Amino acid sequence: MSLKEIKGQAIVLFVISMVAFLGYSSQIGILWSFLGGATLHTALILIPLNVFIILIYINYALTCLTDPGTVPINWIPQQQHHLEVKRSTHAPRFCKTCNNYKPPRSHHCSTCGKCVLKMDHHCPWVNNCVGFANYCHFIRFLVYVQVSTIYLLILLGCRLNQIIHHSSPTTPTELGLLAINLLFCIIIIIGVAILSGYHVYCITTNTTTIEGWEKGRSLTLKSMGTVHDVMYPYDQGVMNNIKFVLGRQPLLWFWPRQMEGSGLSFPINITHLHTKGNTVTAETVDDDEGIDSDKRFSMYSAWTTHTNELLEHNHQHQHDTLELDDITVISPAHHQHQQHQQHQPPSTLKSTLSTTTLHTPTTPASILTFASTASTLVDSKSRRLHNNDRHSKSYY
Repeated sequence: MSLKEIKGQAIVLFVISMVAFLGYSSQIGILWSFLGGATLHTALILIPLNVFIILIYINYALTCLTDPGTVPINWIPQQQHHLEVKRSTHAPRFCKTCNNYKPPRSHHCSTCGKCVLKMDHHCPWVNNCVGFANYCHFIRFLVYVQVSTIYLLILLGCRLNQIIHHSSPTTPTELGLLAINLLFCIIIIIGVAILSGYHVYCITTNTTTIEGWEKGRSLTLKSMGTVHDVMYPYDQGVMNNIKFVLGRQPLLWFWPRQMEGSGLSFPINITHLHTKGNTVTAETVDDDEGIDSDKRFSMYSAWTTHTNELLEHNHQHQHDTLELDDITVISPAHHQHQQHQQHQPPSTLKSTLSTTTLHTPTTPASILTFASTASTLVDSKSRRLHNNDRHSKSYY
């Protein structure tokens, strides 16, 4: 076992011990006698606290032990309507360390040594990455830590008030425990409140911590005049964004449950891409391409589902590649060849796919997300590219 692994497990043990110390030293050394001992009144007050402690442990264990999301071996992106590519080369994002393609919103974690789906951050307190599959557990863990600590602080405050204003008899041991637990409760409440507040923002805007940093850099570019507007296509509205993380049923939001979906693709809000005629709009997708009007405003990014509409649109072309307004897309002939290559090692697939990847100028019609970072979304069907309007609008 390496020193890094020992350190990570020691931190987890510290968190477990801290929860146990605060929860049970307060009940045994302070609250039990304060509430009157073994009575119904005591049970009604302490049972909720113990339920919160159990839920803390359950969600903490799920956060620590759940794989945050790993990119499948030899996974390759499918050529579809919206494709996340590297900004500098407009080639599909590829991790040289993992020797594998990177789905949208995924990043390589140097601590875990792998690419993590929808990576939020690597958290030393859980000795694990927080990503697509365990982000919901992490949020519930924060919620129950905050709720239980506030609940405990109120009870301890009542005991302190009794000692100060009613001259209630006490002992040095009780006073010591009361002072220590009050101090820890205040520190935890402040720290977790800051962290929870930021992640409430992340959930309601469908943003990860890493993407939040990217937003900051995008806003810096906006202040410098490099871009004139910044938008985010993954935002589906507050309620839908919350449901995406915590589940479809609000009554079960704080009950431990697994994430839905694969983490390889994410819905894109087309309404965020509709601007004053300079960028791709819902009208760019033709009616005869099999997409009805009810689905125009929520389309999946181009990574996992088969793109029949693209093949139907280009079936009349026989060349290996097809160029549309400086955009090169894969034709059906090459698509079949690419399917034949799927069992090759990623390094071979990378060289094969790179010759037919999207090549698009940096225009409002091609930049749909991540304005200031290493990746961007491109629209393989947009025909309204304006090379003379490169910096009017940007999306992250």
